[in-house]
Amino acid sequence: GKCTNCRRCTINCPMGVDFATVNRMVRGLLVSVGVMPEGVAVVSKDQWEIGNQMGVLKEDYLETLEWLSDELEEEFGDPAARIPVDKPDCNIVYTINPREVKYDPRTISDAARIFYAAGESWTMPSEGWDMTNFGLFSGDDALGGVVAHRVYEQVRALRGRKLVMSECGHGYRSTRCEGPNWAGEDIEFDMESSVITMLRYLREGRIKVDPSKNASSYTFHDSCNNARSCGLYEEPRELLQAVAGDVREMYPNRAENYCCTGGGGAMSMSEYAPRRLKSAKVKADQLTATGAKFVVTSCHNCVDGLTDLIKHYKLDMKVTQLVNLVAQALVMPKRPA
Repeated sequence: GKCTNCRRCTINCPMGVDFATVNRMVRGLLVSVGVMPEGVAVVSKDQWEIGNQMGVLKEDYLETLEWLSDELEEEFGDPAARIPVDKPDCNIVYTINPREVKYDPRTISDAARIFYAAGESWTMPSEGWDMTNFGLFSGDDALGGVVAHRVYEQVRALRGRKLVMSECGHGYRSTRCEGPNWAGEDIEFDMESSVITMLRYLREGRIKVDPSKNASSYTFHDSCNNARSCGLYEEPRELLQAVAGDVREMYPNRAENYCCTGGGGAMSMSEYAPRRLKSAKVKADQLTATGAKFVVTSCHNCVDGLTDLIKHYKLDMKVTQLVNLVAQALVMPKRPA
């Protein structure tokens, strides 16, 4: 409960010790003999048995996609705006964090709007759609490998050309960087964060945006797993600058940024919440210094961690993600009548 495995100490260690890796290894040893916090045990059990970390049943997942599709079809007056499920031979298989189904389905519909505007060939799988992975947090390589394999298996079954992951730091790191090793597989398709996907659409002119639609002030929070562990520093900033006018950098940033306090499985370990929020004071001060009204992040763990500390320290600020801002800024193309 004292470490979120953010790896900030690693990049500053004069001896080059990766303490987060050591910590994960020790956690794995404890898990192997049945010693772990209750929250981690519950979430890991859901991933083993139900297939996603929040225990979302398949029928609830599909029902959510169905009503989101109904809303999108009504919004655009076009059946092509619906969310495709298990559609074979698409360019993109899109996977998400279960938090999106359970607590924030707008991120799914916002992604669908962007795919629709870009004229993308895409689908979501009915199985293996959870790209998060508690094996990273618990140190359980067996769980890590099984969860990653489920995602890879669906991309292959649907003959997808690319796996795109929604904005989730540990999910991106687990699936793209660590998962092939845990699962012992060679991956024959491309894998990328949706941040890269959205930025590519902008660069290629496949979507058009109006930054004036995001008229508030924004600062960007680097997710530890996206940034320090996977090198996503400049792409999210380029995307944010394109869709919002008033963007303010917080300091320190990039590799030196402070953790949201929610990483390393901390959000599932409620017994450590007081300690986590006490340590969040440095992050709260960092956010306050920007004067921004929104903090933008590309990670659902960070959304929850930042939301908690903003509420705890009574900051005049809200949390949002790039997918929400891009969807808000979209200038939709005129479709033929």
